[in-house]
Amino acid sequence: MFYNLIYFNEDLYDTYYTFANAGQAVQFTEIESQTDKGGQLGFNDTHVGLGRSSVIKGEIINNAASKLISLEKSLVDNDFYVDFESGDSLRHIEDLSRRMIFKATLPLVIHDTFDMYDMTRLMKDELERAESISAKPDDTELSNIDFDKIKLPVYNAQMEKVIFSKIHKNCLLIEENEFDELGEDNIILAKVKKTYENQFILFDPLKDLINLNNSMRKELEKSIGNHQSLAPITMTAEAIEIEIIAIYS
Repeated sequence: MFYNLIYFNEDLYDTYYTFANAGQAVQFTEIESQTDKGGQLGFNDTHVGLGRSSVIKGEIINNAASKLISLEKSLVDNDFYVDFESGDSLRHIEDLSRRMIFKATLPLVIHDTFDMYDMTRLMKDELERAESISAKPDDTELSNIDFDKIKLPVYNAQMEKVIFSKIHKNCLLIEENEFDELGEDNIILAKVKKTYENQFILFDPLKDLINLNNSMRKELEKSIGNHQSLAPITMTAEAIEIEIIAIYS
């Protein structure tokens, strides 16, 4: 089994791996192997001589791909998990309820009106302006805000219900010039977060672009007015909001 990982949210992995294993999950950091007989233990081109009571220790290699495989194996027999890759019709994804986890081939696109660089530039300008004319609410250090940890609005509108999410930029394992790969027939592993009947906000820069406290958000809401580039991206449709754990091919 070989995965070409495009996106992996390790925080969500930690959460759902623990739930899936019902408190029995163990994170191995080291293994110990002991032999009662002499011999040679080979690792590729390296050979280690072992005595009658030799002990060899090593750390578990636990990268993103191995974690994803472990999570999928632990989900197989859980009632809250649906694998649309195993033959179930993808149209039934629209019947999933909140908190269900599923795996499916689902191309995703970033909304056309989302301009990450324009939004971050305008947001920085507004933050600097607000900082210069008033005291920083709750002693917030605006200069320390990490604009690399932003979220990107992605969605699929190929079915009766729009499937959408906000993925974390720092969880992407591809470069920015490769974002088009999200629109290919990749497999996603995700949890249903919420459903919407008529209209939903795909992305709100003041809430989703960076983390702001309530005081600063209210200040910015007043200052940006009708600034179109920082207005929420709203879509009219039935929709399912999901939290994406992994995207891979």
